[in-house]
Amino acid sequence: MTGQVSDEFRYNSETYALVGIDGEGLYTAHDLGLEARPASTACWRGYQMVYDCRDGKLVLDMMNVNTHNPISINGVEPTKGDWMFSHIYENLNLQTKFTGSILLGKDFIDAMYVHMGFQSAESYRTVIEIEVKDGFIIRETDVSSTMEERRRSRKGKPTAPPSMEDDDIHSWIVDRFSQDYKSDE
Repeated sequence: MTGQVSDEFRYNSETYALVGIDGEGLYTAHDLGLEARPASTACWRGYQMVYDCRDGKLVLDMMNVNTHNPISINGVEPTKGDWMFSHIYENLNLQTKFTGSILLGKDFIDAMYVHMGFQSAESYRTVIEIEVKDGFIIRETDVSSTMEERRRSRKGKPTAPPSMEDDDIHSWIVDRFSQDYKSDE
């Protein structure tokens, strides 16, 4: 298995990876009427969203998707994709209805790469938590020092299952493919 491609967020003129989510309302390919299929071992879900945080709003700007049924979305026709995706949708300009908190990471620490699922928030030197209500950004908190402390105290996501027992392996894989977190932790 391979580390998974995460959604991207453009925030304060920089690009971040989605590294945690506590809430609902981010788009999926299915929400937009597409049937995505695995793009590669690095993208089992078959799509990657690119969000833009502009004018205090959380907006879906772009989508890379691997699909057999491309359609027009918000008046945008797809173009031929590259790399592992069959189609690209640009300038979608779809405001989300997301409510909750999102962790955004940049400055990945290569030594923390796990060859399974999504990378953990602790694997990034810079981590920002943004709180969103109905698609509007209401607060930003730099939690980089919290992630540094989690790295030091080894409180982050485990990089391997605790044992080779089937239940431990299954639980670890499910956790690595989840980006859920609780914003009150």
